[in-house]
Amino acid sequence: MSTKSDADEVKAAVAAYHAALSSLDPAKIQALWAREDSVTTVEPASEEITVGWTAVKKGLDGFFGSFSELKVVQAVGPHVQVWGDVACSTGVTTAAARTKAGESLSLRVCDTQVLVKRGGAWRVASNIALPVPH
Repeated sequence: MSTKSDADEVKAAVAAYHAALSSLDPAKIQALWAREDSVTTVEPASEEITVGWTAVKKGLDGFFGSFSELKVVQAVGPHVQVWGDVACSTGVTTAAARTKAGESLSLRVCDTQVLVKRGGAWRVASNIALPVPH
């Protein structure tokens, strides 16, 4: 059973993840990941699951290289469950962005992170961001 502090720490980690995305600083988001061969991500435009830290890092670098502005906001949740050193957070986020080509984008996604506790800190082991139909 989780304690309130575990859930609060996970919520803080999720908020830090969204702030790191909005910062467009790859180093900030990379610091929040468990840098392991088993990490995974599925982004809104993904056609497949990205597996392993090297592939996830490459995808994050490409993602950040595409935008000149990005603002990610938690719209619903996060709804957090904690089981020992593993946690899951699910919510809905909105993103407003401008590409480096000047195109404005708006997106609403169902966002789920699986986090693991490593060295006393919660790290992202999996991120799934799927578009929510309007």
